[in-house]
Amino acid sequence: MKKVIFLMVFSAFTLITYSQGVPNKTLEYYIEYAKENSPLINDYKNQYKVSEYEVQRLKAFYTQSKLEVNGNLLFVPIVSKDNGNTRFQLTPQNAVDYYGYDQGVSSGNLQAGLTWTQPLFASSSYKAAHQQALVTKDINLNNIQLQGHELQRLVTDQYILCLLDKQKIAFADSILIILNEQENVIQKLAQSAIMKQSDYNLIKIEKAGYKESKRNYEQSYQTHLLDLNILCGIKDTSIISLEEIKLDLNTLTDNSRFLEKYKLDSLNLIARQTVSEIQYKPRINLFVDGGLRTSQYNSTAFNHFGMSAGITFAWTLFDGRQRKITRNQTNAELNTVSFYRENFIVQNNLRTRQYLSELKGYDDRSNIMQQQLTSYIQVLADYNREIQKGQLSVINYITVLKNRTQVAENYYLLRANRLLLINAYNYYNW
Repeated sequence: MKKVIFLMVFSAFTLITYSQGVPNKTLEYYIEYAKENSPLINDYKNQYKVSEYEVQRLKAFYTQSKLEVNGNLLFVPIVSKDNGNTRFQLTPQNAVDYYGYDQGVSSGNLQAGLTWTQPLFASSSYKAAHQQALVTKDINLNNIQLQGHELQRLVTDQYILCLLDKQKIAFADSILIILNEQENVIQKLAQSAIMKQSDYNLIKIEKAGYKESKRNYEQSYQTHLLDLNILCGIKDTSIISLEEIKLDLNTLTDNSRFLEKYKLDSLNLIARQTVSEIQYKPRINLFVDGGLRTSQYNSTAFNHFGMSAGITFAWTLFDGRQRKITRNQTNAELNTVSFYRENFIVQNNLRTRQYLSELKGYDDRSNIMQQQLTSYIQVLADYNREIQKGQLSVINYITVLKNRTQVAENYYLLRANRLLLINAYNYYNW
């Protein structure tokens, strides 16, 4: 009987093992798998690579020359009546009497060649665009960290639910051991006419009830474990054992890493506005082109190969006050980001204080329940001695056992909720 009592005391800390010879899986194992298989994290990683390529593209756009092949072929057909002959001419030459566009205003021409363009004095424009691309890279990198942190919380929560089921399975096993022991004792007492046959039957009924409860816990464990695998992207349906975990409260931080998001959002808005201001700066390009330009479609057309060079200049002086409007838009968006940031700080401070207060209540309740469980173990030990002497009805023993079972289940649930609360606290206190 001492062995049975020992199992009852430590049932809260034992785990049932389904697969023999298979190493237990740890929480870290599932977290790493979840991060590796997360579509969103992989999306952010690819966006980070895209941002790196964008930096290279912007450098080429603002600082490197561009060589283009261009061409233009224009036909201006007419209906000519020269010399009393009416005829259609696709490429008229020196027509006098005709129907069609005025050849002095519009005439056919052929243009084909190469144009080389080199931006001048564009370093400030490139610097602004480059800064925005760098901020975008930082945003994607921060999103990877945020999503990884979010996955860690979700996986840990699901892992805790699995552990709760396993603790219930272990507890049901410990109760079945006790009932098996009692069944053997009462069967002998009933055969000796010390106890009634109905007492023996009652123990068998109670044993069947705990078997059903254990099966229910096993089914719940399987469901939660498969949900954990789905969350982590693990292609495995086997039932394995999980390692116990110990979660400690993170040290309270004054500078939450969640605030980095608002900082980067503000920098992105400022960088976007700076890029928008580029169009209001003078733009100077050096160009050289060469090729064929002619309006004569005859054998002398190939005599008109040549080249030209020059500088283009553009400076936007007025565009309906769009510049001022975009500045106002950016300022409004910056105010929104600032408001969200301050609101998060207030809510996060209140949230962490609430979690600490709830944890204190959980610890107080846990101590009370542990005292109850200890008292129930002592009562059950006394009842067991009385049953063996035929001095106590099995009904009283089963009633106390059920009460102890309910307290134990509440205790396991409280421990699981405490771990969930610590996980939530650590998530926000980051």
